[in-house]
Amino acid sequence: VQGTQQWTPTGLVVRRGDAMTITATGEVRLSTDAADLASPTGSRSGKMAANAPLPNVPAGALIGRIGNSAPFVVGSQRQFAAPAAGQLFLGINDSHFPDNQGSFQVEIQRGRR
Repeated sequence: VQGTQQWTPTGLVVRRGDAMTITATGEVRLSTDAADLASPTGSRSGKMAANAPLPNVPAGALIGRIGNSAPFVVGSQRQFAAPAAGQLFLGINDSHFPDNQGSFQVEIQRGRR
């Protein structure tokens, strides 16, 4: 998942209720400041992004959405039942992407209910 774009299509189409496990590693720099780093759980400094999809979640956190559903936190690992049917998108919880660098490496496991 590149830090320079808000949503990355995974190509994985899920059904509502599918058991999902997403695990992520990596690092994204959120600005031109080399110390402004985020892991999949979010900004190492606790920075927030008021205009991000999830403004109450640390900037830079790995987030997801299915189809056009509401975004949700993924972080470094999340197990959940798919809340909707459609393509799984993963993204960065940020509001400005052109100055970002880096990426998260993501593993997705899906089980049927």
